Amino acid sequence: MKEAINYFQERFLTEKTAKDLIRYELNIAKNKLSQVEIENEKLKVDVSNIEKEYEKVNKSLTIYKVENENFIEQLNGLKYQNDRLINLNRSYVERINNQGKDLSRLMVLTEYYSSSKNDFKYKHRKYIINIVEKVLLLIKKLLVMGNQKVRRVKIIYEIKEKLAEYESCFYKNNFKLDFDARRILEKIGLYLEKWQNFYEGYSWNARAIEVGDVRYIEGLLQELHYVSLYKRFEKYNERIVEVGTLYQILKNKKKIQRNYSFRKFHNEMKVMAKQNYINFEKFIINRIFPGEIYTMLRSFNQIEYNFKLIKTHGMYHLLYVYGSPENNTVKVGVTKQNLANRYLKATESYNEHFPTKKLNEIKVIESLNALNLESYLKRKFKQQRHPLFNSTEWFLLTKSELKYFTNDEYKNDADFMKILNYKLDV
Repeated sequence: MKEAINYFQERFLTEKTAKDLIRYELNIAKNKLSQVEIENEKLKVDVSNIEKEYEKVNKSLTIYKVENENFIEQLNGLKYQNDRLINLNRSYVERINNQGKDLSRLMVLTEYYSSSKNDFKYKHRKYIINIVEKVLLLIKKLLVMGNQKVRRVKIIYEIKEKLAEYESCFYKNNFKLDFDARRILEKIGLYLEKWQNFYEGYSWNARAIEVGDVRYIEGLLQELHYVSLYKRFEKYNERIVEVGTLYQILKNKKKIQRNYSFRKFHNEMKVMAKQNYINFEKFIINRIFPGEIYTMLRSFNQIEYNFKLIKTHGMYHLLYVYGSPENNTVKVGVTKQNLANRYLKATESYNEHFPTKKLNEIKVIESLNALNLESYLKRKFKQQRHPLFNSTEWFLLTKSELKYFTNDEYKNDADFMKILNYKLDV
């Protein structure tokens, strides 16, 4: 019995130990299961997040797929357009080449037409139009220069030089400056002169540059551009040459001496170009803006070149000789046309010394070279100046010398007659 009890006690202890071991292992298993459940929950959350990300990615892929399909469709459309543009480009290149050929042909025809019709050549029109465009830019530049007076004046001079080049293009190609172009250039010249005077510090005929003035000049230049591009210009009927060419021609034809320097000749032409007593349009072109001097060759070919006689030609029209044969006193002078006034003044001077004698009209000679005739007579009778008159015009002559005028003996004086008969009428 004891053995049975011991057996059962041992068995109880063994089972108890086994139970405790099982309980321990079960606790461990429970703890692991709890950890697994916790891990499982985390995994569920991660899976859920991954699923959401997957949905986003899948949605993005779907959108990308749609966009890619649209892109492919657009790409195909662009390829079609590109192929079409390539074909059009080839067509345009071919048309441009054909137009270039047509343009070249038209330019040749234009040059031929211009030459055959005595009109401006295309290149000359292009040249003057380019000048007008440059002047337009310079005019606009003047308005935004602030107080830079010196630079402004330089630009004004540059504008004048450009317009002088415009003007010279006509003359060097034997064309008359168009009436409308001349009118426009004269108006522009008046404004340039006023602006120049103002910025150089002159008060007379001076004017500051204003917006309204610039707009007005721009309008004139646009009109000049139109005239330059479309208007037909008139050609001179005679050859126009620059002063250097004229000098060589006159020298070759022995109308001027071989030792006559070009510098002297050029200076003489400058004087003649400014001469206002006669119409020198027959000889020298009247410029608007200072530049090269252009002359009429035929006019100079038909006269004897004598600057001394030419420069005062037409200054006075009448040579008069007043005097008294009783006391051998004479006065030599010139006038444009007012003989009566000259006679009254001469009488006043004469009566101061000879109150009882009458001053008479001895000779009146009509000549456009009256001033040169007077100068010649003053040199001829220089030694016979009257001692009572403080003047180079009064002379005390002998009875024989008086006959030079009273008996027309001056007609036998070759030097006097050369001056008297000198003419510029061509």
